[in-house]
Amino acid sequence: MTITIIPDEQKPQKMQRDCQQFNIRAPIDEPGTIRTNDDVHTTIRLCPATKTIIDTPQMQRLRGLKQLGTAELVYTTATHTRFEHSLGVGHLAEKKVKGIAERQPRLGITEKDVLCVKIAGLLHDLGHGPFSHVYDGLFRNELKKKSSGNDELYNDVPPDCRKMMDGWKHEDASLSMLDALLKHLGLEIDDSEDGLDKPLLQIGDGIDATKFGIYGYKQEEDVWYDGTQNLPQDFVLTSRDWIFVKELIAGGPLPPKGMSIKAAKKSPSVKLQIVGRQNKEYLYDLVSNIHSGLDVDKMDYFSRDGCRTATGESAFNDFLLENAYVAKGNCDSPEECWKCSGKPRNEHYHLMICYQSPKTINTAMSFFRQRFNNYKNIYEHHKSKAASYMISDILALADPYYRLPGSKLPISLAMTNPDAYVKLKDSIIDTIELTDDENLQPAKELIERYRSRKLYKRVAEQSISSNVAWSQALWQMDQKEIVEGILELSDGYMNLSSSDIIVDKMEMHFGMKEENPVSHMRFLTKASLIQTRNKPEDLPIAMKVDESDYECDTSKSYFQKSIRVFYKQLDGDGIVSKHLKDCFEGLVERVESEYYQLPNDETVSLSGSIVDMGANINVCTQSPVKSDAEESPFVSNTKKRRMNGFGESLFQSAVGRMDER
Repeated sequence: MTITIIPDEQKPQKMQRDCQQFNIRAPIDEPGTIRTNDDVHTTIRLCPATKTIIDTPQMQRLRGLKQLGTAELVYTTATHTRFEHSLGVGHLAEKKVKGIAERQPRLGITEKDVLCVKIAGLLHDLGHGPFSHVYDGLFRNELKKKSSGNDELYNDVPPDCRKMMDGWKHEDASLSMLDALLKHLGLEIDDSEDGLDKPLLQIGDGIDATKFGIYGYKQEEDVWYDGTQNLPQDFVLTSRDWIFVKELIAGGPLPPKGMSIKAAKKSPSVKLQIVGRQNKEYLYDLVSNIHSGLDVDKMDYFSRDGCRTATGESAFNDFLLENAYVAKGNCDSPEECWKCSGKPRNEHYHLMICYQSPKTINTAMSFFRQRFNNYKNIYEHHKSKAASYMISDILALADPYYRLPGSKLPISLAMTNPDAYVKLKDSIIDTIELTDDENLQPAKELIERYRSRKLYKRVAEQSISSNVAWSQALWQMDQKEIVEGILELSDGYMNLSSSDIIVDKMEMHFGMKEENPVSHMRFLTKASLIQTRNKPEDLPIAMKVDESDYECDTSKSYFQKSIRVFYKQLDGDGIVSKHLKDCFEGLVERVESEYYQLPNDETVSLSGSIVDMGANINVCTQSPVKSDAEESPFVSNTKKRRMNGFGESLFQSAVGRMDER
């Protein structure tokens, strides 16, 4: 056995090497550090600061929010929560930024930068409501339909809480929930100029602001900081650090108080400014990447969701983490980018996260393809979507009558009060079910049907082609107009009403709609990697890679759209569903037929697609025009007789909307 004796003069240096990453890679037996197992990343280590954050009610609430909402009705193992996902994002954020710091030490990435990025990953989903995106999506849309005539039912709601911010999304709630989390710890952000670089304001009992931050060894002082002493400036978390965390969650500058992130970005009178890390703009691409969409949030949930539903890879691929660098690049989203907004085009270069070419291109394309596959197989699965619509209806039926405990707020306005919002979880349907109020009986009946898995039924679906004019005209029709068209063709059958029918417009893409998301990434050649060791001002320029260089990895199309029709009522024998299917297909045939029946050889232009109505060939599809004999067999004679009058007005209104755009 060999014994190595370390000279006394070398002991401080060794201690520094062993301990300077205390907060990041502390051994499992280090006091205050814990480890948790994870089915995607194997092991996730949590330092004392992150453990303190995790043990708050705001963070623990995420245990009661399923990551995939209603998808467990399709995939029985899809029961993982936003808590698990948040731990995974924090872990990947730390791993990615730490890897960049090790490969490019001249960037000056500090331990506090790493900790802040990790905290942002942990807290980025604090603002989510029940059942994934149902709360800030389908539920809100349903409430807008039922808003008229229900105002008197909300008279008991405090006046200052009756209206939420324009453009509100769950990211806005994440910012307010973060403030509530700090308040729970007895702390508050001081955004005054004098308080930015000082510890958080102490507003109550809880965590000592001067001892909240990084624990470890500081060589210059030869002191171990273990939480019992006041931390030095480069160890303590300041108000600027927490503003930086909030900016990471928002994906850029924070909006003024009382304004949503979306509204602030759109307002020409609001001047947004970064406060957290003005000279490290690349850090803002880690948790929420507005440039290419490749960030650690998506890295985790693409992998985790695919793993838990057995529709994707069973192991996480960290190849992109290991080959990430910081370099200069030409910004592809100057309008959305806080660094480039308002600057001339030749000044749209700034530091951003880049990757080594060509070896990461295939992996990047696979990453974005996984997004499409997840949407197709999981998020937009027709049964999962039907269940989501049911949950939306349950919440909408209960909203006028149910008030959250400890407040007078309905479900729809819970986000205006963090103390009420912290109690709103997926268990809300259990609470509604147990509440003794006859006004909630319709919601309870729908809950019973949901639990019996008697879901709304998808009765029809029509794919939308981007280069066929009549198909685009169908897509331009709003949901209400499509429902009215179906009901007109139904001709009063079974007394069907608009409330029985849902028209769902589904969009699935690789992340940038019609565009190839890899074309929004920037890459470095292997030869230029040596230059990444330079100072920030001397870093190399990363370039966009031409699609011809990875032609085999590209797709013919990156965007897929379709219109689906759901029937809400129970239909055991399927007769009504079949009738609705015929009516929708008749409506589709009607819209299509107008493109072949316009008089006087008219030519119509829609979205750049030209169709010569007098010719026998559709210029868009190069396919022969259908004759009457080729009409689809499901269109009855009655439907055909209706086509002429209704179809022409429908077509003209669609053309008018397209011309306006």
